[in-house]
Amino acid sequence: MIGRALDWFEDFVADGGMADPADAARLELKRQHCLLVMAEARDQARELGLAPHLVDLATVAGLLHDTGRFPQYRRYRTFRDADSANHAALGLRALARHGGLAGLPPRDRFLVRLAIAAHNRRALPGRLAAGGDAEALALARIVRDADKLDIVRVMLEHFGAKGAKDDVVFLGLPDDPGRFNPAVVADIEAGRIGDYNDMETVNDFALLLLSWINDMYHPRTRRLFFRRGHVDALFGQLPDTPRLRAFAGRYRERFGPKTP
Repeated sequence: MIGRALDWFEDFVADGGMADPADAARLELKRQHCLLVMAEARDQARELGLAPHLVDLATVAGLLHDTGRFPQYRRYRTFRDADSANHAALGLRALARHGGLAGLPPRDRFLVRLAIAAHNRRALPGRLAAGGDAEALALARIVRDADKLDIVRVMLEHFGAKGAKDDVVFLGLPDDPGRFNPAVVADIEAGRIGDYNDMETVNDFALLLLSWINDMYHPRTRRLFFRRGHVDALFGQLPDTPRLRAFAGRYRERFGPKTP
C-alpha cells in the first residue's frame, strides 16, 4: 500500500514539474513536506498503538494530504487558498482523476480521503469531531497534527533564510519587524487558533504558528513542538517588547512541559 502510494506520488509530482528554478524550488518544498508529514503521521499512529493497517492508512494519508498544492501552485502561483482554491479539494480531485487511491478497498479510500479533506479545516467538521467513526477521527487528528509540526519546521527554515522573504511562502505578508496584530495574541490566550485574515505582517505568521498549540490533539505533538525548539524559535522571531515577553512567559507556563 505505502510503496504504491509513494510511486504514484513521485510520478504525479514529476509529471507536473516546472522549468523556472524558483517555481521548481517551491514545488520541491511541498514534495519534501509531504514526505516528512508521512513520517510524522506514521510515528504518531505507532505511538498510539493503532493496528498495523491503520498505521499504513495514516502513513498514506500523511503522504497525500497536500497533493492539491501541486496543481494549486502550477495554476495560481500561490499557496494561499483564499487567493486560489481549497488545496484539499484540489488534491481529492487529482487523486480521483489520476487514480491515486486505486487498489484500495472502498473503506480505506474513504478514510484517506476524509483525512485529506479535514486536514486544512480550521476545526474538524462537527459530525467527524463527534467521534461516531473512531477510525476516521483518529486518522484525521493524526494528519492534522503531523501537518502542523512539519509546517512549523518549514516556516522556521524560511524565517532564518538570508535575504528577502519569499512572498509565496509568506503569503505576500510584509516584513515589518516591529509590528504585530494583538488580535492573534488574543486568540491564543482565549484558546483559539489564529485567523489567517488577521495576519498583517510576517510577525503575525509566527504568532499564528504559535496559536496552533490550541489545535494540537496529541500529547506527542505538543511535546515535540517544545522539544524541537519550535516554540523558542518562533518567539525569537517576534519583537522584544514587554507585552510579548509577558505573553511568552504565560504561553510557556500554560502549554510547556511540566517539571515532575
